[in-house]
This record gives sequence, C-alpha cells and structure tokens, in this order.
Amino acid sequence: MMSKENKPEWLIKVSKSVIKHMNDDHANSIVSTLHAQHNIKDKNAKMFKLEVNGYLTLSKDKLYFINFENTCNNLDQYKVELIKYAKKYRHYEL
Repeated sequence: MMSKENKPEWLIKVSKSVIKHMNDDHANSIVSTLHAQHNIKDKNAKMFKLEVNGYLTLSKDKLYFINFENTCNNLDQYKVELIKYAKKYRHYEL
C-alpha cells in the first residue's frame, strides 16, 4: 500500500527508527558510502531520508542520494542493502 507521499507504508513506519539507528550506531557506514559514491569526505554526514532504492545523506547543507543496486519491498531487504554497502565500502572509511 502506498501513502500520499507515494512511499510504501512499511518504509514510512520504519524510517524514523532506521535513520536514528544508522546515525547513532553506524555513522561510519554512511560516511564511507557517501565517500565511495560521491567522492565526498565528511565525517559528519548523516542519513536524512529513506527511499525504496536508497537514501538521502545530508552533508555540508547539501543532500546526496545513495543508490542501492536493488529496490526494497520490506525492512529485511533494506537491511540487506545497508549491510552490503557497509561491507563493500569499508575501505572508504575516513
């Protein structure tokens, strides 16, 4: 089911907690993925908004889209994508 934002209900329900968890406990993954995909080095980058095919990262007052290889249809698929990029881009950590 889609919301008025044109986002699936599952994504709306989990967005706040996923963003908080990632920013609090896995900030290094956000930073390394931003570095890998956009060549931006910012230790203060934060996950900002979730989309089914990635997420927006806030860095130095600008938003950058982090693109997933797959579109996610549930939270488990989203976790798989986040973990995949955390591992793939570990060597981009600052």
